[in-house]
Amino acid sequence: MTRFRFLIPFGSAALVGAVAMPGAVMAQSLYTITTTCSLKGAAPVPCTVEAVDVGEATEYRHRIGATKVTYRVFDDPYVRVDGMDPATGTWIPARNASIRFSSNELCFNDRAFCVVNPNYLNSVRQEAGTNFTGRDLVGLSFGSKGRVDVACFDEGCRRLREAIGQ
Repeated sequence: MTRFRFLIPFGSAALVGAVAMPGAVMAQSLYTITTTCSLKGAAPVPCTVEAVDVGEATEYRHRIGATKVTYRVFDDPYVRVDGMDPATGTWIPARNASIRFSSNELCFNDRAFCVVNPNYLNSVRQEAGTNFTGRDLVGLSFGSKGRVDVACFDEGCRRLREAIGQ
């Protein structure tokens, strides 16, 4: 079961009970918040986020007007992030992510989707303990299977982009 372990593979997951139904995947709603989201670099607009434990993953279901954006996070055997392709309903590994703690903003795939989610990011920061003390920006690059390949922090993210010519 995954909960808030997106960046902290050495943290502990909180176990939330779920009711099993015959033939169905176990699912348990963790929380729902009203916040802001943005698509493809547009200005933020109101949206809702529902966090749901589904089997071995936590799904973050975002509704922006009539648009739905869903990401899921696994933490076993390693941290992995997938996004749902709305056209096909299939899961595709995320390419990258960035977190800005000062604004509680989490973005995926070169800011194609961003959400302000203080519930999630405060839990990430708490689980990280002193590892994120004084950090504001965390950047992640994922491999072809969604696993974190590269992480950077604050000024190191700018320096890394310069080094790889992006």
